[in-house]
Amino acid sequence: MKRFGEAVLYTPGPTSVPSRILNAYSRPVLHHRTPIFSAILGSFLNKAQWLLNTQQPVLPVHTTGRGAMEAAISNLLSPGDAIVALCNGKFAKMFADIAGRYGLTAHCVCTEWDKMPDLAELEAALAAHPQAKAVTMCHNESTTAVTIDIKAVSSLAKAHGMLTIVDAVSSVGCIRIDFDDCGADALVTASQKGLMCTTGMALVVLSETGWKACENSTLPKYYTNFKDIRKNVLAANPETPGSTPVTEIYGLDEAVSMMQEEGRDALFARHARVARAVRAMLRALGMELYPLNIPEEARSNSLTAFAPLEGLTASEIKNGLQERFGLSIAGGIGELKGKVLRIGHMGHFYDRDALTLAACLEAFLKEKGLLRQPGAGVAACMDALLR
Repeated sequence: MKRFGEAVLYTPGPTSVPSRILNAYSRPVLHHRTPIFSAILGSFLNKAQWLLNTQQPVLPVHTTGRGAMEAAISNLLSPGDAIVALCNGKFAKMFADIAGRYGLTAHCVCTEWDKMPDLAELEAALAAHPQAKAVTMCHNESTTAVTIDIKAVSSLAKAHGMLTIVDAVSSVGCIRIDFDDCGADALVTASQKGLMCTTGMALVVLSETGWKACENSTLPKYYTNFKDIRKNVLAANPETPGSTPVTEIYGLDEAVSMMQEEGRDALFARHARVARAVRAMLRALGMELYPLNIPEEARSNSLTAFAPLEGLTASEIKNGLQERFGLSIAGGIGELKGKVLRIGHMGHFYDRDALTLAACLEAFLKEKGLLRQPGAGVAACMDALLR
């Protein structure tokens, strides 16, 4: 018998969709080639510029985050090009895999998942491969819950005359990105994480240098041709080249409206606060954060990775929280499968959610006989929230 109400997603994507956005999805469907829908699309794209703090056009791409990553490769590069790929997690390495499918050369660096990427190693690779056209990176690696500095990487890339292509799928809306100041030349994100929507839409923004590379790119692209998308969204009545997923735009427009109501500074401060509280709770309950030895400021504000408590497997904790309380957290992926658990605290995740998670995890551990006296996790979580 189910012993909870509605199930809740505390996963690092997809995330819980709040009722305001669900209600937006239920609006009557407009035709995508009408002035009224063009006004909604244009309004959303202006709000997206606000979120990313950019004057560049934000491109709506009818695909997932993975599709937008592929589009960034195919729109900015040409046959025979090489990239230097930071590969400190599954999603960071995905750029290298995509490049390989296009016949490009990918020089992989910083391949150890349990360490911070070493910028000295990156700089040495850039010097060793001066013909490379771009550096690729994942801003917030949701395999390992590690965030790296876009500006630090892009500064090195620029010094060697290379582009910087960034996967920000799990950071936009959670971690501050000032696109026009960060040095990235292409940045991609998607709808189902910090943007609080369902899966199926991606957003891309390019720098002026990125657009120049786009003009010169000769790799094949059609469905995700950035120049076509830009032409359409900058028209007097904004639209997209193909049939726009109208309801997804409704949801995204509502999502960024909610963020504007909260305020940009408050939005990022909330994510930092709940992340700090989740980490404090886990440590108080004897859990080790993953990776072990990294600076605290490199731990993600979008999600937390941790090793299961001795005496329990990762699957037992994950399945126990789901079956007993209806709380979904995620297991490890790739080489971390079965070794770590991941809690998403992005998007529609507030102080109450951190406290609920702490109490439920304590209750589960007590039921399993691994927590004699509950309270330490909740107290640590509360203290961090009130700091």
